Amino acid sequence: MFNIGKKAFIGAVTVGCLFGGGLLSNVTVANAATIQGSSQQITGFQTGINGQGLLNRWLQSGISSQRQFGQQQGRKLRQQQGQQFGQQKLQFDIFSQVASILDVDEQTIMDNLQAGETLAEIAESYDVSEATLLSKLEDLFGDTIDNAVTAGTITETQATEMEDQLTERLTQLVESLFNNSNGLNTSLSAVNDLSASSDGSDEISLDWNSVNDATSYCIYRATSYSGTYTKIDTVTTTSYTDDTDLADDTTYYYKVQAVNSTGTSAYSSIVFATTDESDALSAPDDLTATVKSSSKISLEWDSVSNATSYYIYRSTSYSGTYSKIATTTTSSYTNTSLSADTKYYYKVKAVNSSETSAYSSIVSATTED
Repeated sequence: MFNIGKKAFIGAVTVGCLFGGGLLSNVTVANAATIQGSSQQITGFQTGINGQGLLNRWLQSGISSQRQFGQQQGRKLRQQQGQQFGQQKLQFDIFSQVASILDVDEQTIMDNLQAGETLAEIAESYDVSEATLLSKLEDLFGDTIDNAVTAGTITETQATEMEDQLTERLTQLVESLFNNSNGLNTSLSAVNDLSASSDGSDEISLDWNSVNDATSYCIYRATSYSGTYTKIDTVTTTSYTDDTDLADDTTYYYKVQAVNSTGTSAYSSIVFATTDESDALSAPDDLTATVKSSSKISLEWDSVSNATSYYIYRSTSYSGTYSKIATTTTSSYTNTSLSADTKYYYKVKAVNSSETSAYSSIVSATTED
Protein backbone atom coordinates (compact mmCIF):
# COMPACT_ATOMS: atom_id res chain seq x y z
CA MET A 1 0.00 0.00 0.00
CA PHE A 2 1.18 3.50 -0.66
CA ASN A 3 0.30 7.19 -0.70
CA ILE A 4 0.39 9.63 -3.57
CA GLY A 5 0.03 12.89 -1.71
CA LYS A 6 -2.85 15.36 -1.84
CA LYS A 7 -4.05 14.56 -5.32
CA ALA A 8 -6.17 11.45 -5.53
CA PHE A 9 -6.68 9.45 -8.65
CA ILE A 10 -9.63 7.21 -9.36
CA GLY A 11 -9.64 5.35 -12.63
CA ALA A 12 -12.44 2.91 -13.10
CA VAL A 13 -12.93 0.82 -16.20
CA THR A 14 -16.09 -1.23 -16.26
CA VAL A 15 -17.03 -4.02 -18.60
CA GLY A 16 -20.67 -5.05 -18.48
CA CYS A 17 -20.83 -8.78 -18.90
CA LEU A 18 -24.18 -10.20 -17.87
CA PHE A 19 -24.78 -13.85 -18.60
CA GLY A 20 -28.15 -15.42 -19.26
CA GLY A 21 -29.43 -17.61 -16.48
CA GLY A 22 -28.18 -15.31 -13.76
CA LEU A 23 -24.44 -15.10 -13.62
CA LEU A 24 -21.55 -12.76 -14.30
CA SER A 25 -22.54 -9.18 -13.47
CA ASN A 26 -19.70 -6.65 -13.64
CA VAL A 27 -15.98 -6.77 -14.30
CA THR A 28 -14.46 -3.65 -12.83
CA VAL A 29 -10.94 -2.32 -12.76
CA ALA A 30 -10.87 0.29 -10.02
CA ASN A 31 -7.93 2.28 -8.77
CA ALA A 32 -8.56 4.21 -5.59
CA ALA A 33 -5.81 6.43 -4.23
CA THR A 34 -5.82 8.26 -0.93
CA ILE A 35 -4.46 11.53 0.39
CA GLN A 36 -1.94 12.15 3.14
CA GLY A 37 -1.52 9.23 5.48
CA SER A 38 -4.25 7.11 3.91
CA SER A 39 -3.78 3.90 2.04
CA GLN A 40 -4.48 3.16 -1.60
CA GLN A 41 -6.55 0.18 -2.56
CA ILE A 42 -6.65 -1.25 -6.03
CA THR A 43 -9.65 -3.53 -6.16
CA GLY A 44 -8.83 -4.72 -9.64
CA PHE A 45 -11.26 -6.85 -11.65
CA GLN A 46 -14.12 -7.63 -9.31
CA THR A 47 -16.68 -9.93 -10.76
CA GLY A 48 -19.95 -10.19 -8.92
CA ILE A 49 -22.94 -12.38 -9.49
CA ASN A 50 -26.44 -10.90 -9.40
CA GLY A 51 -28.59 -13.45 -11.18
CA GLN A 52 -29.65 -11.11 -14.01
CA GLY A 53 -28.86 -10.23 -17.58
CA LEU A 54 -27.74 -11.44 -20.96
CA LEU A 55 -24.54 -12.55 -22.60
CA ASN A 56 -25.06 -9.77 -25.15
CA ARG A 57 -23.97 -7.19 -22.60
CA TRP A 58 -20.51 -8.73 -22.53
CA LEU A 59 -20.37 -9.08 -26.29
CA GLN A 60 -21.61 -5.61 -27.16
CA SER A 61 -20.92 -3.22 -24.33
CA GLY A 62 -17.16 -2.86 -24.55
CA ILE A 63 -15.45 -0.85 -21.90
CA SER A 64 -16.59 2.55 -20.67
CA SER A 65 -13.98 4.48 -18.77
CA GLN A 66 -14.62 7.05 -16.09
CA ARG A 67 -11.77 9.28 -15.07
CA GLN A 68 -11.50 11.62 -12.09
CA PHE A 69 -8.45 13.59 -11.10
CA GLY A 70 -8.99 16.09 -8.30
CA GLN A 71 -8.17 17.41 -4.87
CA GLN A 72 -9.38 15.22 -1.99
CA GLN A 73 -8.99 16.21 1.66
CA GLY A 74 -8.77 14.11 4.82
CA ARG A 75 -10.64 10.95 3.77
CA LYS A 76 -10.00 7.56 2.26
CA LEU A 77 -11.34 6.99 -1.23
CA ARG A 78 -12.43 3.53 -2.17
CA GLN A 79 -14.20 2.25 -5.23
CA GLN A 80 -15.61 -1.23 -5.26
CA GLN A 81 -18.09 -2.57 -7.78
CA GLY A 82 -19.69 -5.94 -8.35
CA GLN A 83 -22.03 -7.90 -6.18
CA GLN A 84 -21.21 -10.95 -4.14
CA PHE A 85 -22.29 -14.44 -4.99
CA GLY A 86 -22.46 -15.94 -1.54
CA GLN A 87 -19.07 -15.02 -0.16
CA GLN A 88 -17.20 -15.40 -3.45
CA LYS A 89 -15.72 -12.78 -5.76
CA LEU A 90 -13.58 -13.22 -8.82
CA GLN A 91 -10.88 -10.60 -8.41
CA PHE A 92 -8.14 -9.55 -10.81
CA ASP A 93 -5.92 -6.58 -10.01
CA ILE A 94 -4.64 -5.45 -13.40
CA PHE A 95 -2.47 -2.63 -12.03
CA SER A 96 -0.71 -4.92 -9.58
CA GLN A 97 -0.29 -7.59 -12.25
CA VAL A 98 1.24 -5.13 -14.72
CA ALA A 99 3.62 -3.92 -12.01
CA SER A 100 4.63 -7.53 -11.36
CA ILE A 101 5.14 -8.27 -15.05
CA LEU A 102 7.34 -5.18 -15.46
CA ASP A 103 9.12 -5.81 -12.13
CA VAL A 104 8.32 -2.34 -10.79
CA ASP A 105 6.30 -1.15 -7.80
CA GLU A 106 2.65 -0.17 -8.16
CA GLN A 107 3.39 3.46 -7.36
CA THR A 108 5.45 3.68 -10.55
CA ILE A 109 2.51 2.38 -12.56
CA MET A 110 0.15 4.87 -10.90
CA ASP A 111 2.51 7.80 -11.44
CA ASN A 112 2.78 7.00 -15.13
CA LEU A 113 -0.97 6.58 -15.47
CA GLN A 114 -1.45 9.97 -13.82
CA ALA A 115 1.03 11.43 -16.31
CA GLY A 116 -1.25 10.34 -19.14
CA GLU A 117 0.39 7.12 -20.28
CA THR A 118 -1.46 3.93 -21.10
CA LEU A 119 -0.47 0.59 -19.64
CA ALA A 120 0.80 -0.42 -23.07
CA GLU A 121 3.02 2.66 -23.26
CA ILE A 122 4.33 2.03 -19.76
CA ALA A 123 5.21 -1.53 -20.74
CA GLU A 124 6.99 -0.37 -23.90
CA SER A 125 9.16 1.93 -21.78
CA TYR A 126 10.38 -1.19 -19.98
CA ASP A 127 11.06 -3.02 -23.26
CA VAL A 128 7.96 -5.17 -22.94
CA SER A 129 5.85 -5.12 -26.08
CA GLU A 130 2.10 -4.71 -25.94
CA ALA A 131 1.71 -8.20 -27.38
CA THR A 132 3.86 -9.69 -24.61
CA LEU A 133 2.02 -7.73 -21.93
CA LEU A 134 -1.34 -8.91 -23.27
CA SER A 135 -0.17 -12.50 -23.46
CA LYS A 136 0.96 -12.49 -19.83
CA LEU A 137 -2.23 -10.79 -18.65
CA GLU A 138 -4.34 -13.28 -20.59
CA ASP A 139 -2.52 -16.15 -18.88
CA LEU A 140 -3.02 -14.59 -15.45
CA PHE A 141 -6.66 -13.72 -16.00
CA GLY A 142 -7.22 -17.15 -17.51
CA ASP A 143 -6.00 -18.65 -14.23
CA THR A 144 -8.45 -16.41 -12.38
CA ILE A 145 -11.30 -17.63 -14.58
CA ASP A 146 -10.25 -21.25 -14.04
CA ASN A 147 -10.26 -20.72 -10.28
CA ALA A 148 -13.74 -19.22 -10.49
CA VAL A 149 -14.96 -22.31 -12.34
CA THR A 150 -13.42 -24.56 -9.70
CA ALA A 151 -15.07 -22.51 -6.95
CA GLY A 152 -18.43 -22.72 -8.70
CA THR A 153 -18.67 -18.97 -9.23
CA ILE A 154 -19.13 -19.38 -12.98
CA THR A 155 -19.74 -22.34 -15.26
CA GLU A 156 -17.32 -23.73 -17.81
CA THR A 157 -19.56 -22.47 -20.60
CA GLN A 158 -19.50 -18.95 -19.19
CA ALA A 159 -15.74 -19.17 -18.71
CA THR A 160 -15.33 -20.10 -22.37
CA GLU A 161 -17.51 -17.18 -23.42
CA MET A 162 -15.40 -14.81 -21.31
CA GLU A 163 -12.15 -16.19 -22.68
CA ASP A 164 -13.38 -15.73 -26.24
CA GLN A 165 -13.63 -11.98 -25.59
CA LEU A 166 -10.67 -11.68 -23.25
CA THR A 167 -8.09 -10.49 -25.78
CA GLU A 168 -10.30 -7.66 -27.01
CA ARG A 169 -11.24 -6.53 -23.51
CA LEU A 170 -7.68 -6.59 -22.19
CA THR A 171 -6.47 -4.77 -25.31
CA GLN A 172 -8.96 -2.00 -24.57
CA LEU A 173 -7.70 -1.82 -20.99
CA VAL A 174 -4.00 -1.62 -21.74
CA GLU A 175 -4.54 0.93 -24.53
CA SER A 176 -6.98 3.15 -22.60
CA LEU A 177 -6.12 6.40 -20.88
CA PHE A 178 -7.16 6.10 -17.24
CA ASN A 179 -6.54 9.80 -16.77
CA ASN A 180 -5.74 12.67 -19.13
CA SER A 181 -3.11 15.29 -18.50
CA ASN A 182 -5.69 18.11 -18.20
CA GLY A 183 -7.48 16.40 -15.34
CA LEU A 184 -10.80 16.49 -17.22
CA ASN A 185 -13.48 13.84 -17.41
CA THR A 186 -14.41 12.36 -20.76
CA SER A 187 -17.79 10.81 -21.49
CA LEU A 188 -17.43 10.09 -25.19
CA SER A 189 -19.38 7.07 -26.33
CA ALA A 190 -17.60 4.37 -28.26
CA VAL A 191 -18.07 4.40 -32.02
CA ASN A 192 -21.11 2.36 -33.09
CA ASP A 193 -22.00 0.46 -36.25
CA LEU A 194 -18.49 0.34 -37.65
CA SER A 195 -18.46 -1.52 -40.96
CA ALA A 196 -15.71 -2.48 -43.41
CA SER A 197 -15.98 -3.43 -47.07
CA SER A 198 -13.49 -4.18 -49.80
CA ASP A 199 -13.17 -1.73 -52.68
CA GLY A 200 -10.88 -3.82 -54.82
CA SER A 201 -7.51 -5.46 -54.40
CA ASP A 202 -5.89 -2.54 -52.56
CA GLU A 203 -8.63 -0.54 -50.80
CA ILE A 204 -11.00 -1.06 -47.86
CA SER A 205 -13.74 1.41 -46.92
CA LEU A 206 -14.86 2.05 -43.33
CA ASP A 207 -18.08 3.72 -42.16
CA TRP A 208 -19.50 4.39 -38.70
CA ASN A 209 -22.05 6.49 -36.84
CA SER A 210 -21.02 9.90 -35.54
CA VAL A 211 -20.38 10.28 -31.80
CA ASN A 212 -21.77 13.27 -29.93
CA ASP A 213 -19.05 15.78 -28.96
CA ALA A 214 -16.36 13.94 -30.93
CA THR A 215 -14.09 16.19 -32.97
CA SER A 216 -12.13 13.46 -34.73
CA TYR A 217 -11.67 9.72 -35.00
CA CYS A 218 -8.53 7.57 -34.80
CA ILE A 219 -8.42 4.52 -37.08
CA TYR A 220 -6.43 1.43 -36.08
CA ARG A 221 -5.56 -1.58 -38.23
CA ALA A 222 -4.11 -5.06 -37.70
CA THR A 223 -3.61 -8.18 -39.78
CA SER A 224 -5.15 -10.49 -37.16
CA TYR A 225 -8.03 -10.12 -34.74
CA SER A 226 -5.85 -10.27 -31.64
CA GLY A 227 -2.73 -8.80 -33.23
CA THR A 228 -1.10 -5.43 -32.66
CA TYR A 229 -3.28 -2.57 -33.89
CA THR A 230 -1.43 0.39 -35.39
CA LYS A 231 -3.00 3.83 -35.75
CA ILE A 232 -3.06 4.52 -39.47
CA ASP A 233 -4.89 7.84 -39.59
CA THR A 234 -7.01 10.46 -37.82
CA VAL A 235 -10.05 11.90 -39.60
CA THR A 236 -12.87 14.32 -38.84
CA THR A 237 -15.48 12.47 -40.91
CA THR A 238 -17.39 9.25 -40.24
CA SER A 239 -15.94 7.36 -43.17
CA TYR A 240 -12.47 6.42 -44.31
CA THR A 241 -10.83 4.67 -47.24
CA ASP A 242 -7.72 2.70 -46.37
CA ASP A 243 -5.44 2.46 -49.38
CA THR A 244 -2.11 2.37 -47.58
CA ASP A 245 0.06 -0.65 -48.33
CA LEU A 246 -2.78 -3.15 -48.61
CA ALA A 247 -2.05 -6.50 -50.23
CA ASP A 248 -4.55 -8.27 -52.42
CA ASP A 249 -6.56 -11.22 -51.08
CA THR A 250 -5.65 -10.29 -47.48
CA THR A 251 -7.88 -9.80 -44.42
CA TYR A 252 -7.44 -6.62 -42.36
CA TYR A 253 -8.98 -5.83 -38.98
CA TYR A 254 -10.06 -2.36 -37.83
CA LYS A 255 -11.24 -0.49 -34.77
CA VAL A 256 -11.96 3.21 -34.23
CA GLN A 257 -11.81 5.63 -31.30
CA ALA A 258 -13.72 8.89 -30.94
CA VAL A 259 -11.61 11.86 -29.80
CA ASN A 260 -12.12 15.35 -28.41
CA SER A 261 -10.10 17.79 -26.31
CA THR A 262 -10.82 15.89 -23.09
CA GLY A 263 -9.66 12.49 -24.23
CA THR A 264 -10.61 9.43 -26.21
CA SER A 265 -13.49 6.99 -26.12
CA ALA A 266 -13.26 3.26 -25.71
CA TYR A 267 -12.57 1.35 -28.89
CA SER A 268 -15.35 0.37 -31.23
CA SER A 269 -16.02 -3.26 -31.89
CA ILE A 270 -13.54 -4.85 -34.28
CA VAL A 271 -14.55 -5.36 -37.91
CA PHE A 272 -12.70 -6.86 -40.83
CA ALA A 273 -12.71 -7.07 -44.61
CA THR A 274 -10.70 -8.99 -47.19
CA THR A 275 -9.24 -7.27 -50.22
CA ASP A 276 -10.10 -8.71 -53.62
CA GLU A 277 -7.68 -10.81 -55.57
CA SER A 278 -5.78 -8.64 -58.01
CA ASP A 279 -6.48 -8.98 -61.69
CA ALA A 280 -3.30 -10.95 -62.23
CA LEU A 281 -1.68 -10.94 -65.62
CA SER A 282 -2.62 -13.95 -67.69
CA ALA A 283 0.10 -16.18 -69.06
CA PRO A 284 0.67 -15.67 -72.80
CA ASP A 285 -1.49 -17.99 -74.92
CA ASP A 286 -0.95 -19.64 -78.29
CA LEU A 287 2.83 -19.43 -78.29
CA THR A 288 4.27 -20.81 -81.54
CA ALA A 289 7.83 -21.34 -82.79
CA THR A 290 8.60 -21.30 -86.52
CA VAL A 291 11.97 -22.15 -88.09
CA LYS A 292 13.20 -19.43 -90.44
CA SER A 293 16.66 -20.73 -91.30
CA SER A 294 19.63 -22.62 -89.92
CA SER A 295 20.17 -19.79 -87.41
CA LYS A 296 16.73 -18.22 -86.84
CA ILE A 297 13.51 -19.20 -85.06
CA SER A 298 10.50 -16.88 -84.96
CA LEU A 299 8.16 -16.79 -81.92
CA GLU A 300 4.62 -15.40 -81.79
CA TRP A 301 1.90 -15.35 -79.10
CA ASP A 302 -1.36 -13.62 -78.21
CA SER A 303 -1.02 -10.27 -76.48
CA VAL A 304 -1.93 -10.13 -72.77
CA SER A 305 -4.21 -7.44 -71.37
CA ASN A 306 -2.35 -4.95 -69.13
CA ALA A 307 1.06 -6.36 -70.07
CA THR A 308 3.70 -3.80 -70.95
CA SER A 309 6.41 -6.24 -72.01
CA TYR A 310 7.30 -9.91 -72.34
CA TYR A 311 10.26 -11.99 -71.16
CA ILE A 312 11.50 -14.73 -73.53
CA TYR A 313 13.22 -17.80 -72.08
CA ARG A 314 15.13 -20.53 -73.94
CA SER A 315 16.61 -23.96 -73.23
CA THR A 316 18.16 -26.79 -75.24
CA SER A 317 16.04 -29.42 -73.45
CA TYR A 318 12.42 -29.49 -72.33
CA SER A 319 13.16 -29.88 -68.64
CA GLY A 320 16.52 -28.12 -68.67
CA THR A 321 17.52 -24.70 -67.39
CA TYR A 322 15.74 -21.83 -69.16
CA SER A 323 17.67 -18.59 -69.55
CA LYS A 324 16.04 -15.23 -70.24
CA ILE A 325 17.31 -14.22 -73.66
CA ALA A 326 15.28 -11.11 -74.41
CA THR A 327 12.61 -8.60 -73.36
CA THR A 328 10.20 -7.24 -75.94
CA THR A 329 7.19 -4.93 -75.92
CA THR A 330 5.53 -6.71 -78.85
CA SER A 331 3.91 -10.15 -79.09
CA SER A 332 6.56 -11.59 -81.39
CA TYR A 333 10.30 -12.19 -81.35
CA THR A 334 12.95 -13.62 -83.69
CA ASN A 335 15.79 -15.50 -82.08
CA THR A 336 18.96 -15.23 -84.19
CA SER A 337 22.54 -16.56 -84.14
CA LEU A 338 21.40 -20.09 -83.39
CA SER A 339 23.30 -23.29 -84.17
CA ALA A 340 22.23 -25.29 -87.21
CA ASP A 341 20.26 -28.52 -86.83
CA THR A 342 19.59 -27.87 -83.13
CA LYS A 343 16.33 -28.14 -81.22
CA TYR A 344 15.44 -25.17 -78.98
CA TYR A 345 12.68 -24.87 -76.38
CA TYR A 346 10.93 -21.58 -75.49
CA LYS A 347 8.50 -20.13 -72.97
CA VAL A 348 7.29 -16.56 -72.37
CA LYS A 349 6.07 -14.42 -69.43
CA ALA A 350 3.91 -11.27 -69.51
CA VAL A 351 5.10 -8.34 -67.37
CA ASN A 352 3.93 -4.94 -66.14
CA SER A 353 5.12 -2.51 -63.46
CA SER A 354 3.57 -4.42 -60.56
CA GLU A 355 3.56 -8.10 -61.47
CA THR A 356 4.71 -10.91 -63.71
CA SER A 357 2.51 -13.64 -65.15
CA ALA A 358 3.02 -17.36 -65.03
CA TYR A 359 4.95 -18.97 -67.86
CA SER A 360 3.30 -19.79 -71.15
CA SER A 361 3.26 -23.35 -72.36
CA ILE A 362 6.59 -24.60 -73.76
CA VAL A 363 7.12 -24.84 -77.52
CA SER A 364 10.07 -26.08 -79.55
CA ALA A 365 11.58 -25.88 -83.03
CA THR A 366 14.68 -27.31 -84.76
CA THR A 367 16.86 -25.11 -86.93
CA GLU A 368 17.66 -26.22 -90.47
CA ASP A 369 20.92 -27.96 -91.42
